[in-house]
Amino acid sequence: MNFLQPLQLKAYDELKGMIIRGELQPKRIYSETKLSQSLGISRTPFRDAIHRLTHEGYLDVLPSKGFQIHEMNARDLLETYQIRCALEGFCIVQLAKDYDTPSAKALFSELDELIVRQADIISTTHSACEFAEYDVEFHKKILYHLDNSLMQDAFETYLYQMSKQISLSLESPGRLEETIAEHIEILDFMKMGAVGRSYKSILNHLENPKVLIHLEE
Repeated sequence: MNFLQPLQLKAYDELKGMIIRGELQPKRIYSETKLSQSLGISRTPFRDAIHRLTHEGYLDVLPSKGFQIHEMNARDLLETYQIRCALEGFCIVQLAKDYDTPSAKALFSELDELIVRQADIISTTHSACEFAEYDVEFHKKILYHLDNSLMQDAFETYLYQMSKQISLSLESPGRLEETIAEHIEILDFMKMGAVGRSYKSILNHLENPKVLIHLEE
């Protein structure tokens, strides 16, 4: 659900793209005026983009100084875990209940394919970065299956922090292998229509990275 005007959306997309591509460096303070000028975007839509990206956890505004990339802390980790449990736990339960429907079966096939791609990465490049992309897609497909725009908006708001959390956890030795095993378990339980076990498996899956990521309060 997007209420941004064209210029605001352009500024938002441009700035968000720079963050995701790693073109803005952590700990460096950026001037709103200088960066908006270098991008050829007027200050008002650029300021609106900064405020939205701050709300979404991408940036921190430093009064009278500028802004910088937000670095995930322990509170972010806890809040991200809680929101993911609420959103994904609900979706998993609904899918397990509807396991025998054509739409659920079609989704299960898509998730199977993502697991195959993750397995290929483990057996070839073992790239945590590539693996993380499929990991995010796996969870996103589950949540988007319900076609609930409000849930999707909530998920998108936390997507940056979710992606950071996933990337950090996948750096731990053996986590790629553990993750794919957990994905298989979640999917198998959903295919069986095992509601309780599906729910428990997704909570365990989301809980496990918390002990692997060491962040400051």
